[in-house]
Amino acid sequence: MSSSITTRPILFLLSILLLSSAVFSQPPTPTPDADDVVKITTKLVQVDVVVTDKKGSQVRDLRASDFELLQDGKVQKIVGFTYVAVDSKSVSNTIERTPQEKGRPSTVIPPARLAPGDVGRVIAVMVDDGACGASLWGINSSRDGVKRFINEQMLTTDMVAIYRTRAGSSTFQQYTSDKAVLMKAAEKIRWYPGQGGCGNADGSFTEAAKANTYTTTSAEGTKTITIESDAEKKSREYREDSIRNNQVVGTLGVIRYALRGLEQAPGRKLMFLLSDGLAFRSRQNETLSARDAMRDVTDAANRAGVVVNTFDLRAANVSGMIEAKDEVHVRDNFNATEPISQGRMRDARLAQEGLAVLAYDTGGEFYQGSDRLNVPMGEILRRETGYYLLAYEPGDESFKDKRFNKIEVKLNVPDLKVAYRAGFTGVVDAEAKPKRRSGDSELYEAIASPLPRPGLALRLSAWFANTPGQGSFVRSVFHVDGADLAFTDAGDGQKKAVFDVVAVAMNEKNEVVDEFTRTHTLKFDPETAKLVNRFGLVYSADVPIKKPGAYNFRMAIRDGASKLIGSASQVVEIPDLKKSPLFLSAVTISGVDAAGKFETPAESSAQNAIALPASPGVPAIRRFRRGSIVAYSYSAYNAKLDRANGQPNLTIQTNLYKDGQLVVEGQPQPVDAKGQKDLARISDFAYMRLNTSTEPGDYALQITVRDLAGGKDAVSSQWVDFEVID
Repeated sequence: MSSSITTRPILFLLSILLLSSAVFSQPPTPTPDADDVVKITTKLVQVDVVVTDKKGSQVRDLRASDFELLQDGKVQKIVGFTYVAVDSKSVSNTIERTPQEKGRPSTVIPPARLAPGDVGRVIAVMVDDGACGASLWGINSSRDGVKRFINEQMLTTDMVAIYRTRAGSSTFQQYTSDKAVLMKAAEKIRWYPGQGGCGNADGSFTEAAKANTYTTTSAEGTKTITIESDAEKKSREYREDSIRNNQVVGTLGVIRYALRGLEQAPGRKLMFLLSDGLAFRSRQNETLSARDAMRDVTDAANRAGVVVNTFDLRAANVSGMIEAKDEVHVRDNFNATEPISQGRMRDARLAQEGLAVLAYDTGGEFYQGSDRLNVPMGEILRRETGYYLLAYEPGDESFKDKRFNKIEVKLNVPDLKVAYRAGFTGVVDAEAKPKRRSGDSELYEAIASPLPRPGLALRLSAWFANTPGQGSFVRSVFHVDGADLAFTDAGDGQKKAVFDVVAVAMNEKNEVVDEFTRTHTLKFDPETAKLVNRFGLVYSADVPIKKPGAYNFRMAIRDGASKLIGSASQVVEIPDLKKSPLFLSAVTISGVDAAGKFETPAESSAQNAIALPASPGVPAIRRFRRGSIVAYSYSAYNAKLDRANGQPNLTIQTNLYKDGQLVVEGQPQPVDAKGQKDLARISDFAYMRLNTSTEPGDYALQITVRDLAGGKDAVSSQWVDFEVID
């Protein structure tokens, strides 16, 4: 739209108010090394313990002498003792609406950028929506509770994933601090009718009771008919218990899948399981196979250092209540409702038993009776601000016959509550980990990890684009920090760098829609090699996407000389442009030259897939010096046209954030679409100057476009992060 350097009024404001960002600077969250959380070896067992007072607040000033540690009833000598703090930031970046936005859809605030290894708490939210007993009330309560957790309780340093047992895994097994991604996943939590022999489950807590007898009258007289004999009832209940048991085993399998992904993750790891129940005993009080599966899961959680907290979704429901839908004849038997009530209370106890055991055995809490899940979630998060790490040397008998070793922690200080793991199976960590299959590699392990792998520094940028010729595609670029690349002599006076790349694109079902594995050998003269060490390398690729939806792009790279590995991932939404309203492409930002020109990522090919960046201000790196001018660009799709003048009626609002905090709020400005060749794909750009006194650090520029002709929901927002340096 513009051919020379132009600055909208909002951008003058950006240049001035960047001075005030210093007040939002906060220290990073300290995280313990992964090896310090849980160890189980023949020479050392570590136990993490949380101690709280009557108000639920953490107690942090205890000494080793205040604890008594027992295994299988025998007192153990504490040989290691420390307190690990995992909190340093309060809840922030809550989704809010300005007075001008009342009645309009709200936009999610960009998260603070986190480097691999710098995350705080890692939280897996597991919604059990795949069981026969999943209720409409419970699933709706889950969705509301998860959304409130994301909006109000999640910290800027938290990495969160949302799992649904019905889907079999989380959306991409993706842990992120991006609230926009998480809110979209939370919106997909909804109740569906049960599968796999669930019968006539209608979303209520219990199926309707049916009368077992009825009478018929004929010329031969009145006859009483029994629908189900005692033997038939026992057979039916056995079949139903078997179906429920298989579903519980399936739910535990999804939990185990999530735990496997968290084994190598650093920091404090939590899981919230939201369920209508996990029964591992039949109605005849027989222990089912789900009990063994649960023991495997609790042992895996303990070894991975994951605390599981469980929530009964039946809230304040009275389990033994008789409802209007129940067919109960009390005319001839005033006690006809009693066996129904007793059976329902028994089923509720069995369902709660599994939830309680899973929480207790992993050092978590079991919550029931609350229909506002954000309340107990808040209690847990307030408690999970640190823990004591106690170590002792186990006896040889601990690892005989792979038996379960019960752990007990007592306090010599009164009126304090202590939470810890119930014990461990007598298998050392090295034997408990699954063996690597022959087809696996370090690169695929890195790309499969739910968290970015620290090591080789990568920065991935991926965004949706659409052209009449190419259709919809994702353009992705990632930058490899040159300081991490190791050069060797090529033998001909040149320097050589070798690196392996693995990249995959997955849909929401974790199905791979595109992937490649490549090894690149690059040769440079010594001076160019120095530039590569200084500026790094940019790798780009275009991936055509045929179906709309959300896709996860993951890349892992290994330096051939140093063997350092790094990974990165990003979720990109592909809209259905034939049906969707206004949609904004991702924002790109770049430095400008003396003539005001700036770089935008172009179509990649085999010839230009790998390039040496001209400066740190290219879109793949986004690192700018104070006082410089930067340009940002975007494309808006599907804007409605005014019938009177045939032009779109769009406004653009530009906000600036630092470390997840709003530092500059712009006012909506009209978008001038004159000169656009394709009004279905409106491309725009503008400039802003960074003040010379701007505080160095990480920033995010958010663009929000509203279609005033498209109704109240016609709003789309995107953001891009960048770094300001001295």
